[in-house]
Amino acid sequence: MRRAMLWCLLILILAGVALVSAQDELLRNPSLDEGSFGAYTTRRGGTFPIYLPEGWNVWLAQQSGDYYNRSDRTTINPHPGPGPDPVQGNRAVNVSCGYVTCTAALYQQVSVSEGANLSASAYAQVKACNVAKDADNCGSAIESGSQTRIGIDPNGGTDPGDSDIIWSNWAQPHDQWKQMTVSATTTGTSATLFLYSTQANPADLNRTYWDSTSLKVGGEGGSNATPVPTAPPEVPFVVPQAPEPDGSLVHRVQPGDTVDSIAVAYGMSRSDVLALNANISDPRLIRLGQEIVIREVPENATGGVNLEAEVTDEPGSESTAEAGSPAEATPATAETAQPDQASGESVEVADAGSSSNPDTAATQAAATLTPAPVVEVADAMPASSLSTLNATVCVTVFNDTNQNRIQEPNEALLPGGGIALTTLADAQIIQNYETDGASEPHCFEELAAGGYLVAASAPQGYGLTSPDQFRVQAAAGTRLDVAFGAAEGVQVVAPPPADAGGVVDEVMAQDTNARPSPLQDLLSISGLVIFGLAGVVLIAGVGMTLFLRRR
Repeated sequence: MRRAMLWCLLILILAGVALVSAQDELLRNPSLDEGSFGAYTTRRGGTFPIYLPEGWNVWLAQQSGDYYNRSDRTTINPHPGPGPDPVQGNRAVNVSCGYVTCTAALYQQVSVSEGANLSASAYAQVKACNVAKDADNCGSAIESGSQTRIGIDPNGGTDPGDSDIIWSNWAQPHDQWKQMTVSATTTGTSATLFLYSTQANPADLNRTYWDSTSLKVGGEGGSNATPVPTAPPEVPFVVPQAPEPDGSLVHRVQPGDTVDSIAVAYGMSRSDVLALNANISDPRLIRLGQEIVIREVPENATGGVNLEAEVTDEPGSESTAEAGSPAEATPATAETAQPDQASGESVEVADAGSSSNPDTAATQAAATLTPAPVVEVADAMPASSLSTLNATVCVTVFNDTNQNRIQEPNEALLPGGGIALTTLADAQIIQNYETDGASEPHCFEELAAGGYLVAASAPQGYGLTSPDQFRVQAAAGTRLDVAFGAAEGVQVVAPPPADAGGVVDEVMAQDTNARPSPLQDLLSISGLVIFGLAGVVLIAGVGMTLFLRRR
């Protein structure tokens, strides 16, 4: 009999634990699923529909260029799998914006006690790549700049730009599910969980998947009194640039550069850089092509022009530069905010391709921007004269033997690669070119300022390790360098199939007011059923005990 009583108590304890566990979860529909929660609800129909799981809302960043943060071309759909399969339940959420970028945040507000510690987690996966010609697949590319993070607003706001939000570290979950976690301490009676995704560059496929979220009471807590998230232990790689003829040293900002990464490249601190560049009012915001002074003109130097000395940045006035710096006088267009990998802050960059490349100036990076040769005149060039300058796009194909998409000094140029340049506006072919492995970079000169598509194909027996195309924005008087990596024997990977249109049709056809099925009803009250059964078992056990004692 004692054994029977022990079994009864064990069942009761397990039922209580199950009930408490269910009550600890603060989120409604944490698995981003359907079923007892109801169908995904329609927020926007048409060509680019938005469907959200019950209990969740969405924030979309405002458009910042022809290809950046296009909320009007962003779709959000339930994703049943495969490619990828959901982590939990039958659905994940797919945030998609092919051929453009989109910055989006799914969020949910919950009621909490003031001063409570909260811990949150969520899984994300990204697929951002360009599908090569005649291929049916591509691997998610780091050049897209796709990244995700989650955050807790301790006072329950709905703006992911709120400085009170405690964010997790950035994650780059290319072609794999990765979990992010974060803790915070509430400052009010409500809190908000954000699932945040963004990209630096457009791609043919540009998708972020979310699944299996959680927000519970507990954890270490935290506030913005201590920096969260903590900075990664490394900064983006920067190739130091050569000194000017007058002995000064000026770094021209490349895609992915941050103030911290520039400082590390030249053996300086952030404070050193800011002390030499009083015109940088906010170290989080630098732009592509901007000139950062690393070393001023030596006192004993003769000749030359100090480009930085002619730059003004006073309130109410426009910055001007010497004739040798048209990129500074007319910054590249289509700028957008990109997270700073070293500090969790943002840097303004233009539409460019991949990360920096440690080789000569001609092949420093994929889609990097360098200024035109210095014009030897004493007076600054009027901004209006820039319209008479032409742009140049130079392209190389190199043997990426270690497949890291960066051209190392020992990685040679490849013959037999195909290169094509077309205009973005009307898809007009400017020129097709085949590399010879000796005379590259091949430069397309005398180009009008504007947007271009640079595409490449690998030589026979090779496969591209970098995206097969880059969209670039060529400014007047500037030169863009684009490098494509290829390696012997590389095979492209099959892309996941697009979410079937039938999924959306199925959602729209569902009656959201319809009563759930009996199985769904049973699942939705499973906690109560377990608790009731435990109570029955307990009462039966007590009764049996009393009966035996009377005997």
